[in-house]
Amino acid sequence: MLETITSYLQSFFIEYGAIGVFLGSIIEEIIAPIPSTIIILGSSFFILEGQIIGLTSITILFLNVALPAALGMTIGSLFIYGICYYIGKPFIAKWGKYLAINWEDIEKTDEKFQEQTKDEIILYGVRSIPAIPSVAISAFCGVIRYDLKKYIIITFLGGLTRATILGFLGWQFGNVYKNIANQISFLEEIVVIAIFVSIIGYILYKKNQDNDNDK
Repeated sequence: MLETITSYLQSFFIEYGAIGVFLGSIIEEIIAPIPSTIIILGSSFFILEGQIIGLTSITILFLNVALPAALGMTIGSLFIYGICYYIGKPFIAKWGKYLAINWEDIEKTDEKFQEQTKDEIILYGVRSIPAIPSVAISAFCGVIRYDLKKYIIITFLGGLTRATILGFLGWQFGNVYKNIANQISFLEEIVVIAIFVSIIGYILYKKNQDNDNDK
């Protein structure tokens, strides 16, 4: 099934170019079974196949792959962000006790996260790294109700960096892009677990830090 979906998407962005990359990036951001790298790696390979590195080819990479992919990822991620924004509080209220957290902990985490510039840099950084699944970041930001304006800006800039890196890899490594995508997809599954554990650890750390300060 995955092979059928990706083959269809490849045909789509080959035919429609930048528009296909844009729409494909929205779809892959929302539909979890689609590796979050397949569109960018595949599109850059087909769009830039046979071209040597130069100003013209880099411009094509930016305008036809990186920019539309970043826009698509940003719009698609808002779907995940929105869902987690609205279901996050009820979920924490019901199940948070099993994780030793409550909604007040989430609110405090959000306040501290938005007050510190370094956290914005960290968010940009994790958005930029191809092996880190975008959906996990979107979900986290939605649950803590991270400022929407900041979220959109950081997601777009991080997505642009990520798409440029992946686009260059797909262009240079040619038809092995599927193998690259599968390898990155495998890493993403591991990272999702690591991110989940880290989020819980971060919230508990801030909670303990607040308790120590109150003493």
